[in-house]
Amino acid sequence: MTLTAGAVALVGCGGGTLSHGGFVKRADAICSAYRAGAQPLPKARTYEQVASYVDRNLPLYEAALRKLEALQPPAEDKSQVKQWLAADRRVAGAVRTLGRAALNHNFPGVTAATTRLQVATLESSRAASQLGLQVCGKL
Repeated sequence: MTLTAGAVALVGCGGGTLSHGGFVKRADAICSAYRAGAQPLPKARTYEQVASYVDRNLPLYEAALRKLEALQPPAEDKSQVKQWLAADRRVAGAVRTLGRAALNHNFPGVTAATTRLQVATLESSRAASQLGLQVCGKL
């Protein structure tokens, strides 16, 4: 799951251990709902634009992440899912740091957070793709 689009739906919560296919289907549904409501990161020209992006998207991303964490993947996928969700938590942390840096008009902080965001997003995308996720694996 990446921060490029979408609202969070109530799809995919609860229900015990899922099959691989069931996990993929529910996770991709959560990512689709997120992407439907989130805004892409603009070519921001001001700190206020960056802060607005974070304020609008971070709550959606964190809500989707909680829904993904509530899914119970099959035993054979647990390790890979753990890596994927850890990368997603790093994405959320980088976005949070980006927002704080923008509010403080801290250009080096914005630059560092953007770099961390790009790295974590790539890690998340790779891990999601390895699981067979179609929507969650797209940058």
